[in-house]
Amino acid sequence: MKITLSTVCLSLVLMAGMAWAEHPGVATNHRDAIQKAMMTHIKEIASHNANGMYPVFDPHSKTVVQLKLKEFHNSVEIMGRATPYFVSCADFTAEDGTLYDLDFLVSSKYAVVATLVHAKNGKKTDYAIP
Repeated sequence: MKITLSTVCLSLVLMAGMAWAEHPGVATNHRDAIQKAMMTHIKEIASHNANGMYPVFDPHSKTVVQLKLKEFHNSVEIMGRATPYFVSCADFTAEDGTLYDLDFLVSSKYAVVATLVHAKNGKKTDYAIP
């Protein structure tokens, strides 16, 4: 059986593409830089807010809620084929005690470009990143 260099390269590209796009935690070697970007973003936005909290639009209640960072999750995923983003989560609490799990979309330049509500009190929010 003859294996060509192009066959090996194609196999590696396909395997890497599947792992990056579908396997949570593959990008953990980037986790520190991603979470540093998230922390910088959260602190900057909160510093411009009069109450020092992080505001986010809640698609369930259709309101902007004020949140306080509780903790970062350990996992990092890569989502999106048209424009890939690192996606990492963090837990927040609202002033009324509601628990929010937020997803942060982080660019390859380690900058937060969007924040999405992943779950509210454990109830997940569906969204897609093409």
